[in-house]
Amino acid sequence: MTTSDGSVIGTTTIVDHGPRSLRWNLVIMGDGYQQNQLGQYANDVQNFVNTLQSIDPFNIMWNAINIYRIDVVSTDSGADDPTTCGGTGSSPRTYFDASFCNGGIRRALVVNDTTAITVANNQVPEHDMIMVIVNSTVYGGTGGSVAVFSLAPNANEIGIHEMGHTAFGFADEYEYYAGCGSGETTQNRYTGPEPSQPNVTINTNRNSNKWRDLILASTPMPTTSNANCSQCDPQASPVPRGTVGVFEGAYYNHCGAYRPEFTCRMRALSNPFCAVCRRVIIQLLNPYLPTRTWTGVQFTGSLSAGQSNRWFTFNWPANWHVIWTVIPTTPRAGAPQIRWQVQVERASVQYITYWITITNLTTSPVNIEARYAVLGELQ
Repeated sequence: MTTSDGSVIGTTTIVDHGPRSLRWNLVIMGDGYQQNQLGQYANDVQNFVNTLQSIDPFNIMWNAINIYRIDVVSTDSGADDPTTCGGTGSSPRTYFDASFCNGGIRRALVVNDTTAITVANNQVPEHDMIMVIVNSTVYGGTGGSVAVFSLAPNANEIGIHEMGHTAFGFADEYEYYAGCGSGETTQNRYTGPEPSQPNVTINTNRNSNKWRDLILASTPMPTTSNANCSQCDPQASPVPRGTVGVFEGAYYNHCGAYRPEFTCRMRALSNPFCAVCRRVIIQLLNPYLPTRTWTGVQFTGSLSAGQSNRWFTFNWPANWHVIWTVIPTTPRAGAPQIRWQVQVERASVQYITYWITITNLTTSPVNIEARYAVLGELQ
């Protein structure tokens, strides 16, 4: 229940992109891991890091990030799981005192923030964000001063969602507090002021909305409205995936608050970040990027015989010097397999969208890989 229920072992650098003073430093710690479970904990951390690196836009901002694993041993495994929220009643002795049922919601998993911050300060004083992985398979997480998530199925997605709160100041975009089927009557309509978070709003005015530069003139405003504010809106999206507008139902309320896209990782796990969230992440991490060249794979795909297809990738900072190349990943010697062309859209003053058209020149299917190289920033 306190720091007497375990000990701090030490710190390991997991991702090193340069001096701590120049990078965005993520610290990951564990709670409810016993001494003989530290190997499992190291694997849990690495699995999370692998997932994070694969998620857009962290994949293109990866060189801005350092990651440190702090090994912490607890006397017992797991986390407090109070019966008042339908839990098992378990009360293990853990270093950070992890507990479900914060605020009467079982999924709200928290730790002692003061203890977590103290440990991070002692081990990695230059930290920009702190995460704690809790050794429990009960679903849960929160994203306050310290991001916390459990090892429930889809654990890494929980962690990335909570990271959105802690590191980037995102609001929850889902339209309930206890749940759509909980029978709650207190979340029917949001009547408060304009939220401070960048990804929710009460403003449906095309000319003054906080993400207006991302909304096409052809997109209806509001883009969806909930016809029955006593429940979550059951309608499907009326617009293509990735359309930015104002969609009613967000900030824990059925009506009165709006989100930028129909679905985002801040509304439902395993979805891409919406364009608004993606932009905020890039803006925050951009100052930490090294000035040297960095490269990566932005997308992969397949083309049938003779097929042409066009892909797009958006929210690239306009001051980046980006070079694209597309290669076939299906070996076939003797003749060229693909032709590709890049077209550029200045989507806003700050951001570029790249449209990449690729044609299969052969009579057989071919797999492709689109690679980028950022040569630096134009000052």
